[in-house]
Amino acid sequence: MNAITWPADKTHLLRAIDSGLFQSPEGGTYAHVAGEGHLQVVRQPDGRYQIFWPQDLGEPGPFLKQIEGQPLWRPETASQPRHNVETDRAETVETPPGRVSPLPLPIEQVAWLTSAEETAEGLRYDRRGATYVDMDDGTTFLVRREPDGHYWQTSAHERDSLGAPVEPAPGTKRWRVRTPGPSGPSGTSPKDQDWSAAVMGEMSGPGKRPRLTEEGGQSDTAPLTEHLPDTRTSAPASPTAHWRNWGKTFKPEWHDSVKIEELHYVIVPQRLSTEPPLVFLENPLFTPGRFDAFEQMLNNNPSHQPIWAIKKDDTWTVVELPPFQRSLTASVAKTFRHFSDHSSSAIARAAFNEANHSTVINGNGLRVLFDTLYHWGNRSSAAAPRRELADPLMMLPILDVQSGNNLLSQILLLPSPFAKSLKRIDFDTQGFHQQWRNTVQTPGSSLRGLFSELLQLNGYDVDRTSRLFSDDALLFQRSNLDVVFVLRFRPSAPDGTIQRLMEPGEELNSPALRASLEKSRWKHLLDPDKVVYLVGGTQKISTQQTFLFIVREG
Repeated sequence: MNAITWPADKTHLLRAIDSGLFQSPEGGTYAHVAGEGHLQVVRQPDGRYQIFWPQDLGEPGPFLKQIEGQPLWRPETASQPRHNVETDRAETVETPPGRVSPLPLPIEQVAWLTSAEETAEGLRYDRRGATYVDMDDGTTFLVRREPDGHYWQTSAHERDSLGAPVEPAPGTKRWRVRTPGPSGPSGTSPKDQDWSAAVMGEMSGPGKRPRLTEEGGQSDTAPLTEHLPDTRTSAPASPTAHWRNWGKTFKPEWHDSVKIEELHYVIVPQRLSTEPPLVFLENPLFTPGRFDAFEQMLNNNPSHQPIWAIKKDDTWTVVELPPFQRSLTASVAKTFRHFSDHSSSAIARAAFNEANHSTVINGNGLRVLFDTLYHWGNRSSAAAPRRELADPLMMLPILDVQSGNNLLSQILLLPSPFAKSLKRIDFDTQGFHQQWRNTVQTPGSSLRGLFSELLQLNGYDVDRTSRLFSDDALLFQRSNLDVVFVLRFRPSAPDGTIQRLMEPGEELNSPALRASLEKSRWKHLLDPDKVVYLVGGTQKISTQQTFLFIVREG
């Protein structure tokens, strides 16, 4: 325990960051555990904290739960599923010739995943947001979801390697090998599938998949929730659905409400139109408010979240599938690869606050929030609700500038990587340790090349060859978003300062460069409203951890 316990005589060096949570001068996170002292912890993608356990101990550290009403934490009591890796897998679908069959996750690594009990489908996640499932034979596999909504076993090391198709085993949190067929798995209802896939199938119909225009506008599509009033319910609402207990025989005097089957249901406050097509029924056990409370609810009591009600033909229909399948932070971590835990949390918080232009959410904000998270994970099928929410890089604030040591230079102050608000986006090198080592140790490797790989992995279109700007700037963009990102690489000093010698975009004053850009794919650079100037670099957080950061300078 000495390796993970902060010395009792040095607690004055710890800085409080939350109730019972502290940050050391080296950047480590410590929880005040009742009867044990301050133990080092790691924040998992689902928002829970787990005691950091050195690998040589041979087992994972326990998860912690805060003691209600006190700035203290205690270990959770949770049982791990048993796995029998020797079980016969005779029913496994044969791997096609020439394809490398993915291997199950080593049993010692399975314990580090989130619990299958935390999701309706039994999906599990690692700290980078990758998806895993427990098979009915006791093994655990990394899986990939294909555009048709089906899951396949896959390999973490071979991007194009797909193994057997899999599907949930009815009545359990386990999965089984799916026998491929022309119509996909049989016997599954929309309730058993991912919410967004079910709704997309409902609202689109054959040959009517929504699409975006090339300039980031909309053709025949809109944010996903704008299609909801046109959805076709596949089955009547269950007579025993939990939301039916929320209704009242009398109309609430002090709350907005809708009437469904002779009962009145309180809704999350929103700007009501004469004929509101969509509302959120409010669970009596939880009133949506600020981010922290909403995130805690999704982590601990997701059944308390509000649920959709849509109006069609003057009749309200309740969509019983929950709008949010996981916490907001976990949703961000699942969509964006290798983001640090703090970045995923800060992005989720920023999306929550920006959705309603307030730190307190309402019904309109919940709709925008859902559309934002859905767009990030399904860019080809639904538009962003607002342009500034189309990408986390668009949400970064422009950093303040100070005068440098001479009249021509300026200084950017690098924000803290542990700030709650979104000031920067970090890639955690612990998630791609080998690539980071190669960049540091291999002659000829560059930070520009590593950033290119990370950005491409996250769906950006990167121009690795153009050298139009100084500071070895990298140009990239997203399809369907009429914005060009210009990422310059500058070193940061130990005190967190970054020197710059010119204003962003100053080089565009060159007539020769402007003439060249007019005829290139990067003509958007000539429109100041369609350029986002970024700065990238590295920052050592602790002896074991280094971040690759991105901040915005213009």
